[in-house]
Amino acid sequence: MAWLATFCLLGLPAGFLLLWHIPSCRSKICSGHEAISLIIPARNEEGNLPGLLGSIRESAAQPAEIIVVDDASTDATASVAEAHGAVVLRSHPLPAGWTGKNWACFQGAQQASADVLLFLDADAWFSHQGFEHIANAYCIGGDGGVAMSVLPYHVVKKPYEELSLFFNLLMAMGAGGFGWLGGPRLFGQSLIVSRDLYNAGGGHESVSKNILENLALSSHFERAGGRCICYGGRGVLNVRMFPNGFAQLCEGWTKAFADGAAASGAAILCLSIFWLTAMCTCFLAIWLAHGHWRITFGLIYILFALQLLYFARQIGNFSAVVCLFYPLPLFFYFGLFARSLYRKLFHRSVNWRGRTL
Repeated sequence: MAWLATFCLLGLPAGFLLLWHIPSCRSKICSGHEAISLIIPARNEEGNLPGLLGSIRESAAQPAEIIVVDDASTDATASVAEAHGAVVLRSHPLPAGWTGKNWACFQGAQQASADVLLFLDADAWFSHQGFEHIANAYCIGGDGGVAMSVLPYHVVKKPYEELSLFFNLLMAMGAGGFGWLGGPRLFGQSLIVSRDLYNAGGGHESVSKNILENLALSSHFERAGGRCICYGGRGVLNVRMFPNGFAQLCEGWTKAFADGAAASGAAILCLSIFWLTAMCTCFLAIWLAHGHWRITFGLIYILFALQLLYFARQIGNFSAVVCLFYPLPLFFYFGLFARSLYRKLFHRSVNWRGRTL
């Protein structure tokens, strides 16, 4: 049992290598920033747009323009956007070889007038003065050669949403550069970039068919001489990813999470597997061990739960209870990841927002 306990203990430093601290752009100050065009790809987002557009209206700093690209919505997305003062761009029919989001972002970039572009998912919304904090952080970050992304703070309102814990953590670990391994990539929910770097990297046209366009864009921007910066969204930018039920959560994470794992890099992928395996092994060992070994594994289990709580509170308002009973979201993660991998290997499609991916 000693070797097994050692294996589990090594999982703790492995976790900190993957995620140590997520910096916030909340405290950044800039004397002035360039005009920014805010581009929001939107497909059937009538329920989310009021929250996002209302949060922008309450900010002291304002974008030069707000462009909502209506991606063939069948609800009141366009009228809701117009009622909140946004410019609505009706998307042209989706060409072959494009995902809906990439096509919408591409059209929005062509329409935008400012030299800095902020792409933002419609289900996100700003905290008080959040837009100003992001604009200031980008202003400080560089001279136009920077692509910046903010990982939105995950707002959990219903018990089933707690099951997103490990998906959100692995996303932060794989793309944010928040640990001791790997550099920052970009997150899919937000991107702020100069038009010059956007065009030099090929923009969304260069990643037209990628479901995880953020990871592909990171590489394109770096090859064009740019660099990526990532921040956490706590106190700045929020998101509630799957408010419409458990089925939406399952389909949302299934559609591309296997691709995301493969794109994380070999070192991060291997260390992530080791960390997750150590946590799982520790839980199982409690039931298999006897005497003082059961106590030992129980103590290691508590350390993992505390580590998870430290991580979780940086990315969302996940509860201490779900961290204490982490095997539930962990085994759910394993199951859904296996489902995503199966669909990728056997070319099975996923339906998302009325489209087949």
